Amino acid sequence: MTKQKKVWKSAALEDSNRSAADKIREVLLAVAKGQHPAIENAEELYNLLAGQFEKIESLKEDREILEMLAWYLNCNAFFEIPESDEELATAVEELFADAVAFFAEKAKTFEDREYVKNLMHDLMVNSVGEDPRTELILSAHDFLSAEELQQLANEVLSTVQSHDLENENEIYMGLLDLADGANDPQLYEKAAFLYDPDRSNKTNIDVANAYYLAEDIPNANRFLAEVKNPTGSDEEEFLDLKIGILFKEEKKKEALELAEQLYEKFPKEYHLMSLCQVVSEKRKEELLDAHEQFRLNDSVNPDYVNMLATMNEFDRLSKYLDANASAIKKMDGQLREELAGRLESLNRKDLAKKFRKI
Repeated sequence: MTKQKKVWKSAALEDSNRSAADKIREVLLAVAKGQHPAIENAEELYNLLAGQFEKIESLKEDREILEMLAWYLNCNAFFEIPESDEELATAVEELFADAVAFFAEKAKTFEDREYVKNLMHDLMVNSVGEDPRTELILSAHDFLSAEELQQLANEVLSTVQSHDLENENEIYMGLLDLADGANDPQLYEKAAFLYDPDRSNKTNIDVANAYYLAEDIPNANRFLAEVKNPTGSDEEEFLDLKIGILFKEEKKKEALELAEQLYEKFPKEYHLMSLCQVVSEKRKEELLDAHEQFRLNDSVNPDYVNMLATMNEFDRLSKYLDANASAIKKMDGQLREELAGRLESLNRKDLAKKFRKI
């Protein structure tokens, strides 16, 4: 009987026989499954994933790149960044934004469309809410055709309705993002009422808005008519949308009356700006004077500063800042610099200086 030769198993040899994609996949799978030790430390996890992203960029095959990026986006859920570490939070956000952009770039020209749809299907079905996948889903219309988007939506709906999934609501939210990005009100309506079968006022307003953005005014009005006795933010959004519809229907008088009502009930700067853009010059000045006199306190209101800058009301802004020069000194330094930078971008260095001469 011939003796069997003993074969030594070499970990180093096995590792050398694996492809670059195999090695990346192993790391990303360990993170995505919550098994990698780097998960215990956010900074260590960031460094690990930053290194893996560089390796993904070096891959030659687009299929492998897309697969690795899909696994990559599943790793975001394991970051636990302290609120005080804004620098790390920004770095993580930028890292995953690069991954989303890279996926979209490769998916746009990849010939195997079914493969791209399958990857998107899995990303949407595994969604856990607010994460980089949301940005990818919102931009899906950049790399999927209208027909492919509809197929993807139908496949995701079929999966969620045929399985008892714990993240069902997150998947419906993903479908809402898909519809929103693609400006598809029919898909938005379907996903919205699956997410909220009780058809709350907020959901009816959101669906009406989806049709409004698609310039389907009859359907926008149809769903807005379903809204009953809205209060709080629902009433604010209801009035805002109704004003837009009335302008689209060329019912200017009714729209102006409702715009005045919206601002009186919710005296926010963006409602004031919208109102100022549609009233007479005289009425605009009255509104701005009254807002400064009765709506603003002794501190400098950054929203009002930005509003006046957007409206090119620089003379009024200069007077407002001069009248509140002492209050500028009490503002947060970062906020002052942000406002100064905004004014510089509008070629108003003279006004920017008012935030820097402390």
